[in-house]
Amino acid sequence: MSAFPTAIQNTCLSLIFRAMKECRNNRTYAEYMDIAARLPALKVLHFQVNEELKKFRRTQGDQLPQICRFKAGDKRICYEPYPESISYETVRDALTVAGMRVPRRRRRH
Repeated sequence: MSAFPTAIQNTCLSLIFRAMKECRNNRTYAEYMDIAARLPALKVLHFQVNEELKKFRRTQGDQLPQICRFKAGDKRICYEPYPESISYETVRDALTVAGMRVPRRRRRH
């Protein structure tokens, strides 16, 4: 896992805070962990994130931002359209990267 969220994960985190009716900035670690403790089940949160995304897309209309996935070493900058939905895995990974969810241990085969 990366130490920083990707562009899509960052968007997802913003939508999570919006769904929780919380401000994302200027909080202590304890406040972030309090919000993390109040998060609903991942399936419910996934639904709420996509509902917030639908609201955002409706209010922005044609003014939607584009996502840039530029990384060090890339030869050119490419933009992609704003997502229409966010996957369950992206919600889970965004929370994990942000430190708001502890990943489950993987089984050994």
